[in-house]
Parts: sequence; structure tokens; C-alpha cells
Amino acid sequence: MISRKALTVLATVILLLASCGGDKQKKELSFTIQGTLVNAENKMLYIEEMTPDNGPRFLDSIKCDKEGKFKYKGSMDYQTFFNLHCGEYNYIVILPSDGEVIRVAGDANMLDKSYRIEGSPESQLMWQIQNYINDANSVIADLAQQDNLNRETLNENDYAIAHQKTDSLFLAERSTTYMMFYNFIEDHLGSLTTLYAIDAPFNHTNRVFYPQIDLPVFSMVLDGLLEKEPNNPHTQFYQAYVERLRSAQMLQQTAELNN
Repeated sequence: MISRKALTVLATVILLLASCGGDKQKKELSFTIQGTLVNAENKMLYIEEMTPDNGPRFLDSIKCDKEGKFKYKGSMDYQTFFNLHCGEYNYIVILPSDGEVIRVAGDANMLDKSYRIEGSPESQLMWQIQNYINDANSVIADLAQQDNLNRETLNENDYAIAHQKTDSLFLAERSTTYMMFYNFIEDHLGSLTTLYAIDAPFNHTNRVFYPQIDLPVFSMVLDGLLEKEPNNPHTQFYQAYVERLRSAQMLQQTAELNN
């Protein structure tokens, strides 16, 4: 028979282990973002956290010194996205992991198009996604400029022929961009970066992937996250979103069968 004293010691040990386990679960993850930006002398930068429902939450403002240097020490309860703003529409998205010192360089006047990043593998993947977006936007802008020039300088018949060509090039660029993002998602299943890839814009107002058409791709992203990041709030929010998409698709298919 176990003595009362032994039971007391055992209970104390169990409580200590449970306490340690709880502390481990609640461990705060820390990271640092620092760097030097051209055209940022004595300017303010702003840090936001992107919450799981994609709502930005303002965290802090940082003043660059006279050389454009800045430093921000942050923390998070779970891996999540952060925006570093130089202006309302001029920002980059960073995805830190615990303990990282993330180094950023670029031009504050066009940070999203000029920045480079080191010290954070997943933030570098975010940079890769941003480059895909920038490259596609550049090609489309050139096509739009050429189409406008053709409209102004060609007769109606010649413009119709030229317009078919620019339309064809536009569709080819969309196909290329789609495959780049699809391959990115396949190569990085389980990474939160796939959430950013699946929501990537195309030609500013459109998307690379549409839920009604590309539901298998949305499901592929979810399966990867459920395998590697099941407890992350971003995964849980996205799971609810995909389940709603699946339900809507089933209802639509049922309605079509009944008709």
C-alpha cells in the first residue's frame, strides 16, 4: 500500500509537471526585425499583425534614424503574419519564427518592389510570392501600355488584330502566374505561406485562384496545414472557410441535380 506521504509527493510531482507543461504551451515566441532603408531618414515605419480573419491590428511605430536604420523587437503567441508599412499601400509581409533576427533592406519609397530579406526562411518565401506578384503586374502594365498605344496609332482593323495578340499574351501571363503559384503551394504544403499564395491577387483586382473553380487547391492548402500546423489559429480559421466553400458547392450540386 502506498503511504500518505508517498501519495503527497506523487501529487506534488504531477502538479509540477502539469505546471511546466502549461508554461511550455504558453511560451511567448520572440523575434527581431531590423534593417536599413534608403529614403527613410528620420521617417516612421508602422508594424501591424495580420489576425487570422485578415484584420490588421496596429502594434507599434518605429522611427528610422538619420541613416535609415530601424529595429523592432516583437513577440507572438503563435506564428503569424506581420506587415511593415512605409505607407498605406507600400508595405511588406513578414512571417517570423521564434528567435529569428530578420534583416530588411530596400527603398522606403517603393518597399514592396525593392526589398530584400534575410534571416527568416518563411519571410523569404513571402518575398518570393511578392516577386511573383510584382513580375505579373509589370508584364500586365506593359501589355496595357502597348494596347493603349495600338488603339491610338492603328486603324480599326489593324488594332483588332493587335488587340487579339495582347489578349493572347495576357492569358498566357495568367496561365504562367497560376502555375508558379500552384507549384509554390505544392512545394511548401504545411507552411503558412500557402495561405498568402492561395489568396494572391492577379492584375490588382482579380485573383490567381477562385474558390468556386479552384476548390481542390484550397483543399490541398488546408490538408497541408492540418498536418503540420493544426493548432495555429490561422489554420483553424481557414478550415472553417474551406468547410463553408465545400458546403456551398454541395448545395449547388444538389440544386443542379434537382433541376
